[in-house]
Amino acid sequence: MTLNNNRDYWTKLQWPAAPNQDDYAVFSSYCHGSVLLLGSTKLLLPLCSEAWDLEPVYDDPKIQARDWFTLEEHWDTVIIDGGLSYGREFTERLLPIVLKNCDRFVSRTFLNPNWPTKYAVYFPRAEELTPQPLEHPVNEVYTFYIWNNK
Repeated sequence: MTLNNNRDYWTKLQWPAAPNQDDYAVFSSYCHGSVLLLGSTKLLLPLCSEAWDLEPVYDDPKIQARDWFTLEEHWDTVIIDGGLSYGREFTERLLPIVLKNCDRFVSRTFLNPNWPTKYAVYFPRAEELTPQPLEHPVNEVYTFYIWNNK
């Protein structure tokens, strides 16, 4: 599945599909030290030291054209917006890679999207994930999951 084959789709997302300033504040409260953003969510770029996206949709020097599954270096914090919704198998493969390489992982995760989703197909509850994250609830549509490894 190519997620970035539609640049307009990614750049025109509005809340709640894209984060708002309140969500930015939640992410910000959990970001410490070196921060890796998985994806290139424009609003979150100021929070990160570096961002990885297979096909970046924004021209920003922080964004590297990198595959998330190649993560091998350590980060204090890794953040992602909506990326755990790309499928159960995708999430089950990504989670151990990320958790092995960070002190904290923060994900804004869709629970019950109230818009037509194009790529989001999996809406995990905390108890479905291993290891189970802490939750920073927001609303019925999405939540934040936090894994603290330190």
